[in-house]
This record gives sequence, structure tokens and C-alpha cells, in this order.
Amino acid sequence: MHIRVDRSQIWTELNYLQGVAPTKQIATGLSHVLIEAMFGKIRLRATDLDLTITAECQADILKHGSICVPVRKLTDVIRSLPKAEIDIKTDDKFQATITCNSSRFKLNGMNPSDFPEPETYSGLFAEIPAEVFSYFIHHVIQAAGRQESRYALNCAKLEISKGHIRMVATDGHRLAMIEREGEFNEPIEALIPRKTLTELAKLCASSDEALQIGKTDNKIHFKLGAREMVSQLAAGVYPDYTKVLPKENHNRFTVERNPTLAAIRRVALAADEHLPVIKLEIRNGEMRISSNSREMWEAGETIPINYSGEAITTGFNATYLSDFFSAANKEELSFEFKDGYSPAQLRCKPSSQCDWIGVVMPIRVSDR
Repeated sequence: MHIRVDRSQIWTELNYLQGVAPTKQIATGLSHVLIEAMFGKIRLRATDLDLTITAECQADILKHGSICVPVRKLTDVIRSLPKAEIDIKTDDKFQATITCNSSRFKLNGMNPSDFPEPETYSGLFAEIPAEVFSYFIHHVIQAAGRQESRYALNCAKLEISKGHIRMVATDGHRLAMIEREGEFNEPIEALIPRKTLTELAKLCASSDEALQIGKTDNKIHFKLGAREMVSQLAAGVYPDYTKVLPKENHNRFTVERNPTLAAIRRVALAADEHLPVIKLEIRNGEMRISSNSREMWEAGETIPINYSGEAITTGFNATYLSDFFSAANKEELSFEFKDGYSPAQLRCKPSSQCDWIGVVMPIRVSDR
């Protein structure tokens, strides 16, 4: 194989691939990227067996062929080079020589025939604007679980019907849900792992194209322009999240996002690090936020609110509240309570585009 490629183009595609390859090699080739030279372009592919990403970029093909090279080493080399044309040439010992201006590197590779083949998909796709899907991921991923023992929760549930799309994530202590009306041509229901969501958000972040989504029994396929992603679906049974959505939270008030987020973070500095609990005391015209720790220090801050309902005292994990406030993109959020012992609901003001809510389980706190 012998190719010449613009440094900026291959660097862009490698940025999407490097997050897929595992940091610890668990099987031959998984720490490598497959490079295939074809007519007028190169195809790049990385996988950890659960997730595979394929990308393409234009190149001058002087000799067709393919090779596998360590993806992180290749990324480090390309990153170090100036914005210029890069020459990549391989030999029959699966070594790649990379030349750019006066710089020259040689990387030991491996036989491309040892690289895992991806699963192909020939079914129907649902189509969603990439910016919408990126927006969905941003608003729910913080609520997805991280516990190996509850693998079904380490994901987000995607539900697409003909006229509606919804994404939900929960770790059992908090829940985030976002939905939108629209016209979607293919119904899909799938549990998408957290890592897949993280990498997919990168692909969708700056694209104005339509994201195509297709599903088989155990895989979900995403296609965005020349880039493709194939992911194993999460196993297990997802809980009936509709049962934990609050239905009697009649005590409501609105807060400004940025000042409230800043106050939560300041007060949390005095909470225990392993469980940063903050206390909320809500009464006529104000919400007092406070915390204290075993080190015998405390913090408190009062935020004025337009509220005249019953007095409520409750507690929450400060990290959970901070995550929800950080994800929200509105200037105001609505706090909704039933009482101090029931789940609280955070809601952005409904818009014509998306409706987003966050649900947080309370933590019992002292009344002193």
C-alpha cells in the first residue's frame, strides 16, 4: 500500500476512532486501526468487538492495499506532524513508513486479515437529524449507570415510533428523559451502552446531516455520511421507568440555572466527599441550601424563589443535581416536589422541539 493524504483529513477521522480501541489489548488487533486504500480514498476502522467505527477520507492512492497499525501510536504521530501532505507506505513485513516534510516514522503493524470483520446491515433505517440525537445524548447520559452488576442500567433506552422519539437513562437513583414529536420512518426500541452513546455524540456533534439508525436482534447500526458505527446492544431487562415518574408533584417553583448551579457547587464543598449530600429547606420566598461534613464544617446559601406552598425539607446528592443543571440548556428550570420524602422532578420549560425532565431520589437528612 502507498498513499498520500492530507494531515488534517486523516487526523479528523482518527479522532473519532481512537476512543474505540481498548487501552488494554484483550485480543489480537483490537489496539490497531485497519487502513484500507481504495479508489480515491482510504477507509479506517477500529473496534473493541462490542463497538466498531468506520470512517473514510480522500487520499491519493499510489498503490492499493491494507495494513493494521497501533491506533494510539498512529494518532500520536499524526498529531505531531505539521499541516501538510503525509506519505504512508507499507512493505510485505507489515511495516508502515510515515513521511511528512523532513519527518519520518516507521511503525510495526500486523496482517489486516487478522482484523475482525464488522457485521453488515441491509434493513431499513430510521432517520433523525444528527444535531437532535446529539442533544438527546447530552441531556440523558449523566443518568446512565456505571455498575457492572446492573449492566442493563449502564445504557440509555431509545424508543422510536412513527411520530415520536424518546431517550431515557437511569441508574436507579436518578432518571433523565427527553422526547420529541416528529416523523420517523422506522420504529426502533433498543438499549444503547454508555460507551456507544459517548462515541456517537462525538460523531453527531458538528454534523447537519441525518443520522440513520438500523437495528438487528443484537446490534444497532448508525450511519452518518461516510462514517458508520456498529454497536452491541445492552443485554438484560430495562426497568419500567414510567412507574418512577412523579405524578403528584404539586409544589413547584422556578429557579435560574446558572446562579443555582453555582450555589449547589459551592455548598457541596462542605459535604462528605464519598456522598456529597446537600439539604434543601424550601419555604415562603426562599430556598436554603446547606451541607456539613464529618470534619465539622458546614456551608449554606439562600436563593430567593417565587414560592408560597407548604414548607419542605429534603436532601439530595449534590453531584446528581449539579449534573442535571449542567446538562440543561435553558436559563430557567422548574423544581417540582410532592413532599420532602418523594422523588423531585426537574424540568426545562417545554419547547416546541424537546421536552426534558430529570428525576432525583431524595436522601434523608437531619432537620437540625
